[in-house]
Formats: sequence, structure tokens, C-alpha cells
Amino acid sequence: MSCACERKKVMSDLERVSGLARKAAMLEGKVMAVFRRSDGTYGFGSVGECGVVDVVEYRHYL
Repeated sequence: MSCACERKKVMSDLERVSGLARKAAMLEGKVMAVFRRSDGTYGFGSVGECGVVDVVEYRHYL
């Protein structure tokens, strides 16, 4: 399986991305938003930097 295909498969798992967002929030001391992309994968970023996207959940740093 190609690397890009494996990465897309991993980023399609909401629980895994949510856990990464929680860890990133704790490291940076910010609230992270988990959002869904148009291709069915998930991503995350800090709330102020995400822009207008389809937010699935917020992860707090505490």
C-alpha cells in the first residue's frame, strides 16, 4: 500500500485524530478544533487559525 493511501486511511479515523488534537492542545496550551475535510478525512488546528470549516469537535488543553 502506498504511503499516501495509508495516511488517508489513518486520518479517516476520528478517534485517532481526536487523540492527536488533544495532545497538541496540551502541548501548545490552546483549544484545538477537529474538522472534516471534503475528502472524508479529518484534520485539526487551533481555533483561531482554522477559519470557516465543518468543525466536528473541540479539544481543550486542560
